[in-house]
Amino acid sequence: MRRLAAFLRQPRSLFTHMVALLVGAMLVAKFGSWTASLDDKAATVRRTHLEEMLPRIANTSRIMGTLPRELRDDTLGAIHARETRYTVDDQPIIRPDYELRDPQAIAARDRLMDLLDLPRSAVLFKMWNRSETADPAWFHNPWAAIDPVEMGMKFSIRLPDGQWLNAVNRRMIQPTVWSSTSTWTLLTSILMVALATFYISRRLSRPLRDLADGADRLGRGESVPALETERGPDEARRAAHAFNAMSARIRRFVDDRTRILAAISHDLRTPITNLRLRVELLEEGEAKVRMLETLDELRATVEATLSFTREELGEEAVRADLSTLVESVCDDFADTGHPVSFTAADRLPLICRTSSMRRAVRNLIENALAYGGTARVSIRSDGAGAEIIIADDGPGIPVTDMERVFEPFVRLEASRNRRTGGVGLGLSIARSVVRGHGGDIRLSNRPDGGLNAVITLPIVTGPHVDGLVYRKAA
Repeated sequence: MRRLAAFLRQPRSLFTHMVALLVGAMLVAKFGSWTASLDDKAATVRRTHLEEMLPRIANTSRIMGTLPRELRDDTLGAIHARETRYTVDDQPIIRPDYELRDPQAIAARDRLMDLLDLPRSAVLFKMWNRSETADPAWFHNPWAAIDPVEMGMKFSIRLPDGQWLNAVNRRMIQPTVWSSTSTWTLLTSILMVALATFYISRRLSRPLRDLADGADRLGRGESVPALETERGPDEARRAAHAFNAMSARIRRFVDDRTRILAAISHDLRTPITNLRLRVELLEEGEAKVRMLETLDELRATVEATLSFTREELGEEAVRADLSTLVESVCDDFADTGHPVSFTAADRLPLICRTSSMRRAVRNLIENALAYGGTARVSIRSDGAGAEIIIADDGPGIPVTDMERVFEPFVRLEASRNRRTGGVGLGLSIARSVVRGHGGDIRLSNRPDGGLNAVITLPIVTGPHVDGLVYRKAA
């Protein structure tokens, strides 16, 4: 019931939107046509009743014309009906100068004249609805046809001997407003609209769903195959063409940038090695020590950059278990004697480049060990996303520097620790990797001291999770 209520309040998918709009439009149209038909139904009931009364009055008039006057009252008493009262009088109950204006009443009088073969002066007729003396309203209300209404008729027919047969008929009419046929017609219409909408929305939504899935996978760094460009309406085809072109340009740009970075890093190794050999030939002293430290720092930067670019170029995204991946990284640190702990978590499916993701987690753990001494790693999930929390017991980071530390070659030695924390690429590479998987990294100081580094990532949900191969990267 909650899902139905949520659907009625705010439909989400294209199919539900189209069904709601088309069924709503159909119901409004049905309601309008039903309202317009109320007068027709009431007129049909009145016309049917009138067609029944005219032959009856004509036959009664013929019978009265053939009977002697002394038998007429008894005969009328015998044919007396609950809705019709007959009398034979010397005067008509309708004024001779009464003018008919209703086309239906005029047609009924003319029909009665034809049945009796009498002139107009011998046939007087009056018909009314609701009240005989009511004036016509200036505003016509079609809803009035729903209520029971009295239909009245008066007949005055001159008999051959000069007397008048007077008849008054009053009948309460209740038009049939709704019927089982109407119900089945409405349900059939709704079913046909839903089926047609399902077919149309499937043709429209499938290309859009493929486009959304492709964009999501492209944002996670996966290799996305080209979308079909010959399916769906022209707008969907144009969107598929545009997405395929954009995907190719992005992939080409990223690959070219990564190759250039790898080539530059590779080419820098030779001059750095040559410089180091020449520095080694210098006399011992403070200048030589500083130059060697600078060259070591340059070499470490080049090696880190080269290692990162090799991973980016040579690895494809696969489905893996995030809990297993993070646990394996923590086990590697624990096996070498580092104070790293991991809180076990349920399996969380993730589409990622496992080596790159391991590198991002490893960089954050190394950062926690370098500045906080320990690293406590845990994972939590809300069903749609996952968070990897790496906590340390260090001095924390000033709030103003929370974003600056992610810039390349930035180290906050003064605020964190005097020990060298690498070349300043660890956090920058980690954020680049995580953002390439559709997530992000944020830092926050704990009130009781220490820093939390939180990696947020989208996880795989839905029926396609079943049967995944959960890999534990070596």
